[in-house]
Amino acid sequence: MRRTLATTAVAFLSIVAVSCKPPVGFVSPCECRDTRGKGRWTAKTDPSLPPTDASAIQAVKPSDIFAWAAPAEHLTRYSRRIPAEESWYVLTGRVVDLGVEPDGDLHMALEDATGDNPGIVVVEVPEGPLWCEIRKTVFSWTGAQFPFQIRTAQTLKVIDAPIITVIGKAFFDISDIPKDQSNRRTDLPGYAAWEIHPVMKLTVQ
Repeated sequence: MRRTLATTAVAFLSIVAVSCKPPVGFVSPCECRDTRGKGRWTAKTDPSLPPTDASAIQAVKPSDIFAWAAPAEHLTRYSRRIPAEESWYVLTGRVVDLGVEPDGDLHMALEDATGDNPGIVVVEVPEGPLWCEIRKTVFSWTGAQFPFQIRTAQTLKVIDAPIITVIGKAFFDISDIPKDQSNRRTDLPGYAAWEIHPVMKLTVQ
């Protein structure tokens, strides 16, 4: 009983803490205000550009990433990129979910273009001048009207879900993973914890 009350109290305090903060404002596709929740921010906003040598970028599908093992290193919200997160990938898949997050990121979920294999992978586009044109493209798939505000992550309706190809570095998201730090998300069944983050190039198939 005490454990139940403690859990309820923590949940209540978390809700209060979020509600006391100003809402995150999406002023335009490229500009946000009062963003928060920036764990591993240096890694998430890595400005490195893709290699000019295409052979240095490995082609993968969402189901491939879903089958990856978790990293051996123990990661925290302050961790910089580990060696496995320095590799570049070109990922092709169909958009099955799209949303915005309190840190200003655009959050896209991709499945295999054919839909034949299990596994969904998230690819994220941060706020900032480097990602402005990509964000304009992604928001054009939705009916989002600017400005708008959010307090928690919010799903956007996609008018016509495209098949896209993105290029970026691998990133292991520790925000919602099992205690064994496996390549799964506890908040989203069927999703990998490995992501492509940040997206540095996007094309629509």
